[in-house]
Amino acid sequence: MVLVAFFGASLFGQDSVLLTKNFPFKDGVYLSFAELQSNRPAFALSAVEMQSFTNPQTSLTQVTGIVLKDSRTPLPLDSVWAICLDGVPSLRVPGTEINRDEPNFAALKLRGKICYFTYPDYRSKKVRVAAYNPLTGRPYREGTVEREEEVFVEKMLRFQTGEVADFNPKNLLDWIQDDPLLVETVMELPHEEQHEKLFKALLIYVDRNAVYLNLNE
Repeated sequence: MVLVAFFGASLFGQDSVLLTKNFPFKDGVYLSFAELQSNRPAFALSAVEMQSFTNPQTSLTQVTGIVLKDSRTPLPLDSVWAICLDGVPSLRVPGTEINRDEPNFAALKLRGKICYFTYPDYRSKKVRVAAYNPLTGRPYREGTVEREEEVFVEKMLRFQTGEVADFNPKNLLDWIQDDPLLVETVMELPHEEQHEKLFKALLIYVDRNAVYLNLNE
Protein backbone atom coordinates (compact mmCIF):
# COMPACT_ATOMS: atom_id res chain seq x y z
CA MET A 1 0.00 0.00 0.00
CA VAL A 2 2.86 2.34 0.85
CA LEU A 3 4.59 1.47 -2.43
CA VAL A 4 1.42 2.26 -4.41
CA ALA A 5 1.02 5.62 -2.68
CA PHE A 6 4.68 6.45 -3.28
CA PHE A 7 4.44 5.47 -6.95
CA GLY A 8 1.32 7.59 -7.41
CA ALA A 9 2.95 10.64 -5.83
CA SER A 10 6.04 10.23 -8.01
CA LEU A 11 3.96 9.94 -11.15
CA PHE A 12 1.99 13.07 -10.23
CA GLY A 13 5.22 14.94 -9.64
CA GLN A 14 6.46 13.98 -13.12
CA ASP A 15 3.22 14.95 -14.84
CA SER A 16 2.71 18.36 -13.24
CA VAL A 17 4.81 21.19 -11.87
CA LEU A 18 3.79 23.86 -9.40
CA LEU A 19 3.55 27.28 -11.01
CA THR A 20 5.35 29.65 -8.64
CA LYS A 21 5.48 33.46 -8.86
CA ASN A 22 8.87 33.40 -10.59
CA PHE A 23 8.58 30.10 -12.47
CA PRO A 24 10.94 30.12 -15.50
CA PHE A 25 9.10 29.08 -18.66
CA LYS A 26 10.90 27.63 -21.68
CA ASP A 27 12.11 30.35 -24.03
CA GLY A 28 10.40 30.36 -27.40
CA VAL A 29 7.28 31.18 -29.37
CA TYR A 30 3.86 30.00 -28.14
CA LEU A 31 1.02 29.86 -30.65
CA SER A 32 -1.72 29.08 -28.12
CA PHE A 33 -2.55 29.39 -24.45
CA ALA A 34 -2.60 25.58 -24.15
CA GLU A 35 1.08 25.53 -25.11
CA LEU A 36 1.85 27.99 -22.34
CA GLN A 37 -0.17 25.94 -19.83
CA SER A 38 2.01 22.91 -20.58
CA ASN A 39 5.24 24.92 -20.96
CA ARG A 40 5.75 23.64 -24.50
CA PRO A 41 6.50 26.39 -27.03
CA ALA A 42 5.66 25.66 -30.66
CA PHE A 43 9.14 26.88 -31.57
CA ALA A 44 12.15 27.06 -29.29
CA LEU A 45 13.94 30.40 -29.29
CA SER A 46 16.95 28.68 -30.89
CA ALA A 47 14.74 27.67 -33.86
CA VAL A 48 13.74 31.21 -34.83
CA GLU A 49 15.25 34.56 -35.69
CA MET A 50 13.32 37.26 -33.85
CA GLN A 51 13.64 41.00 -34.33
CA SER A 52 12.49 42.55 -31.08
CA PHE A 53 13.13 45.26 -28.53
CA THR A 54 12.18 45.15 -24.86
CA ASN A 55 11.62 48.41 -23.00
CA PRO A 56 13.34 47.88 -19.63
CA GLN A 57 11.04 50.37 -17.91
CA THR A 58 7.69 48.97 -19.09
CA SER A 59 8.72 45.32 -19.79
CA LEU A 60 6.86 45.70 -23.09
CA THR A 61 8.47 43.86 -26.02
CA GLN A 62 7.93 45.12 -29.57
CA VAL A 63 8.34 42.42 -32.21
CA THR A 64 8.90 43.39 -35.84
CA GLY A 65 9.50 39.92 -37.28
CA ILE A 66 9.94 36.21 -36.56
CA VAL A 67 11.51 33.85 -39.13
CA LEU A 68 11.83 30.06 -38.83
CA LYS A 69 15.51 29.26 -39.28
CA ASP A 70 15.11 25.90 -41.06
CA SER A 71 12.65 26.95 -43.75
CA ARG A 72 13.33 30.72 -43.71
CA THR A 73 9.53 31.11 -43.48
CA PRO A 74 8.20 34.27 -41.80
CA LEU A 75 5.82 33.50 -38.94
CA PRO A 76 2.63 35.61 -39.03
CA LEU A 77 2.81 37.74 -35.91
CA ASP A 78 -0.96 37.68 -35.42
CA SER A 79 -0.70 33.89 -34.93
CA VAL A 80 1.64 34.28 -31.94
CA TRP A 81 -0.08 34.04 -28.55
CA ALA A 82 3.00 34.67 -26.43
CA ILE A 83 6.78 34.77 -26.51
CA CYS A 84 9.16 33.84 -23.73
CA LEU A 85 12.53 35.49 -23.18
CA ASP A 86 14.85 34.65 -20.28
CA GLY A 87 12.14 32.51 -18.70
CA VAL A 88 9.53 35.29 -18.61
CA PRO A 89 6.47 34.82 -20.86
CA SER A 90 4.96 37.88 -22.53
CA LEU A 91 1.40 37.92 -23.91
CA ARG A 92 0.50 39.60 -27.18
CA VAL A 93 -1.56 42.72 -26.52
CA PRO A 94 -4.48 43.01 -28.99
CA GLY A 95 -4.18 45.92 -31.39
CA THR A 96 -7.50 47.25 -30.13
CA GLU A 97 -5.99 47.54 -26.65
CA ILE A 98 -2.84 49.48 -27.40
CA ASN A 99 -2.02 52.45 -29.59
CA ARG A 100 0.98 51.01 -31.44
CA ASP A 101 1.58 49.89 -35.02
CA GLU A 102 3.82 46.88 -34.32
CA PRO A 103 2.76 43.83 -32.27
CA ASN A 104 3.62 44.25 -28.60
CA PHE A 105 3.94 41.67 -25.86
CA ALA A 106 3.45 42.41 -22.15
CA ALA A 107 5.44 40.42 -19.59
CA LEU A 108 3.69 38.32 -16.95
CA LYS A 109 5.21 40.08 -13.95
CA LEU A 110 3.46 37.69 -11.59
CA ARG A 111 2.78 34.04 -12.36
CA GLY A 112 0.31 31.83 -10.49
CA LYS A 113 -3.32 30.82 -10.41
CA ILE A 114 -3.98 34.45 -11.36
CA CYS A 115 -1.22 36.10 -13.38
CA TYR A 116 -0.64 39.85 -13.59
CA PHE A 117 0.69 42.04 -16.40
CA THR A 118 0.74 45.72 -17.31
CA TYR A 119 1.42 47.97 -20.27
CA PRO A 120 1.33 51.70 -21.03
CA ASP A 121 -1.18 53.13 -23.47
CA TYR A 122 -2.54 56.45 -24.60
CA ARG A 123 -6.25 57.08 -24.14
CA SER A 124 -8.42 60.02 -25.19
CA LYS A 125 -9.76 62.20 -22.41
CA LYS A 126 -12.16 65.13 -22.61
CA VAL A 127 -10.71 68.25 -21.01
CA ARG A 128 -12.42 71.57 -20.29
CA VAL A 129 -10.48 74.56 -21.64
CA ALA A 130 -11.12 78.27 -21.38
CA ALA A 131 -9.80 81.50 -22.89
CA TYR A 132 -9.32 84.34 -20.40
CA ASN A 133 -9.65 88.08 -20.80
CA PRO A 134 -6.19 89.47 -19.96
CA LEU A 135 -7.71 92.62 -18.43
CA THR A 136 -10.30 91.05 -16.15
CA GLY A 137 -8.83 87.55 -15.74
CA ARG A 138 -12.28 86.12 -16.40
CA PRO A 139 -13.02 83.40 -18.97
CA TYR A 140 -14.87 84.62 -22.03
CA ARG A 141 -14.88 81.38 -23.99
CA GLU A 142 -15.08 77.79 -22.77
CA GLY A 143 -15.22 74.44 -24.49
CA THR A 144 -14.27 70.78 -24.38
CA VAL A 145 -11.41 69.23 -26.33
CA GLU A 146 -10.06 65.68 -26.51
CA ARG A 147 -6.48 65.11 -25.51
CA GLU A 148 -4.45 61.92 -25.29
CA GLU A 149 -2.85 61.02 -21.99
CA GLU A 150 -0.63 58.11 -21.02
CA VAL A 151 -2.32 55.57 -18.77
CA PHE A 152 -1.04 52.50 -16.92
CA VAL A 153 -3.17 49.50 -17.92
CA GLU A 154 -3.33 46.62 -15.42
CA LYS A 155 -4.58 43.19 -16.48
CA MET A 156 -4.88 39.73 -15.00
CA LEU A 157 -4.90 36.28 -16.59
CA ARG A 158 -6.66 33.25 -15.11
CA PHE A 159 -4.12 30.49 -15.68
CA GLN A 160 -6.66 27.66 -15.66
CA THR A 161 -8.78 29.11 -18.48
CA GLY A 162 -6.78 31.80 -20.30
CA GLU A 163 -9.41 34.42 -19.50
CA VAL A 164 -8.09 38.00 -19.37
CA ALA A 165 -9.76 40.83 -17.43
CA ASP A 166 -9.00 44.30 -16.12
CA PHE A 167 -7.27 44.25 -12.74
CA ASN A 168 -9.70 46.05 -10.47
CA PRO A 169 -11.48 45.32 -7.15
CA LYS A 170 -14.68 43.99 -8.74
CA ASN A 171 -12.98 41.59 -11.12
CA LEU A 172 -10.48 40.34 -8.56
CA LEU A 173 -13.28 39.64 -6.08
CA ASP A 174 -15.08 37.64 -8.79
CA TRP A 175 -11.94 35.56 -9.40
CA ILE A 176 -11.03 34.79 -5.76
CA GLN A 177 -14.37 33.45 -4.59
CA ASP A 178 -12.63 30.15 -3.74
CA ASP A 179 -10.77 32.01 -0.96
CA PRO A 180 -13.63 33.35 1.20
CA LEU A 181 -11.36 34.71 3.93
CA LEU A 182 -9.48 36.86 1.42
CA VAL A 183 -12.77 37.98 -0.16
CA GLU A 184 -13.93 39.14 3.25
CA THR A 185 -10.65 40.99 3.86
CA VAL A 186 -10.83 42.85 0.53
CA MET A 187 -14.48 43.76 1.01
CA GLU A 188 -13.74 45.21 4.44
CA LEU A 189 -11.15 47.61 3.02
CA PRO A 190 -12.25 51.25 2.78
CA HIS A 191 -13.11 52.09 -0.83
CA GLU A 192 -10.19 54.51 -1.15
CA GLU A 193 -7.75 51.78 -0.03
CA GLN A 194 -9.06 48.93 -2.18
CA HIS A 195 -7.03 49.67 -5.30
CA GLU A 196 -3.94 50.65 -3.32
CA LYS A 197 -3.86 47.26 -1.55
CA LEU A 198 -5.25 45.18 -4.40
CA PHE A 199 -1.90 43.86 -5.63
CA LYS A 200 -0.98 42.77 -2.10
CA ALA A 201 -4.27 40.84 -1.97
CA LEU A 202 -3.37 39.18 -5.27
CA LEU A 203 0.04 38.15 -3.90
CA ILE A 204 -1.65 36.57 -0.87
CA TYR A 205 -4.07 34.70 -3.13
CA VAL A 206 -1.31 33.35 -5.36
CA ASP A 207 0.76 32.28 -2.34
CA ARG A 208 -1.97 30.15 -0.83
CA ASN A 209 -3.84 28.90 -3.91
CA ALA A 210 -1.71 26.55 -5.98
CA VAL A 211 -1.98 25.86 -9.70
CA TYR A 212 0.02 23.37 -11.74
CA LEU A 213 1.38 23.14 -15.27
CA ASN A 214 0.16 19.94 -16.91
CA LEU A 215 3.18 18.54 -18.72
CA ASN A 216 1.14 15.83 -20.47
CA GLU A 217 -1.00 18.19 -22.55
